[in-house]
Amino acid sequence: MDVIRSRAFEFVEKVGTLPDAASVVDAMGRVLGQHGFDYFCCTYVAPLSTEPARKAVLAERLPAGFLDMYSKAQYVWDDPALRHCKATVRPFRWFREAPYDPEREPRAAELVRRARDFGMVDGFMIPVASPTGRMGQVYFGGAAIELPDRELPALHLMALYAFDRALRLRGRPDVPQLALSFREREVLTQAALGRSTDEIADALNITGRTVKAHIKSCCEKLGAATRTQAVMIAMRDRIISP
Repeated sequence: MDVIRSRAFEFVEKVGTLPDAASVVDAMGRVLGQHGFDYFCCTYVAPLSTEPARKAVLAERLPAGFLDMYSKAQYVWDDPALRHCKATVRPFRWFREAPYDPEREPRAAELVRRARDFGMVDGFMIPVASPTGRMGQVYFGGAAIELPDRELPALHLMALYAFDRALRLRGRPDVPQLALSFREREVLTQAALGRSTDEIADALNITGRTVKAHIKSCCEKLGAATRTQAVMIAMRDRIISP
């Protein structure tokens, strides 16, 4: 197992015991600092109409002054990365893969330039759906990122656990979960082991369509938006033990 994946699993094991948001970002820094990640942020994608923009931030380690600048200029409404979070559930390269038109969206282009001025040149965004249905994201970034594509699943898993812990530290109420059936736990355990739909179907002697139906049911019961998030919640709550 690669070092980053091993350390990511250590992070997953320990994150539930971290006492505050600062501890969460410190722990991420210890895992990812050597790969060029200096900055981290867990936020909701957009503030509610009844809350200041800074209240949407759950945990962060960003360059000094960046959040003040961002909030004062109200870039939250022009940020192409946050907008892209609403259109995908897959991790993407920060700004580089978030589409915007510099000519038609000058404030978006301005934000990209100002972020670079603060040393936030590269990074990843991981969209996360909170159990209450509110969309969030986790940002990992820095001046120059060195992370092979094969390590993205480890980054994705860390993001889900970091966001969940930040939410709990904020004091969100737990969302009631419906019990998974024996077969649903079997399917989700296989998914946690990294097996594809076809591989799960072969292992359990069921059809791929049935596997997808069980995964969908697991997501609905656990309040998850994706298979990966369902696995995270089930492992966190000891529903499955791969």
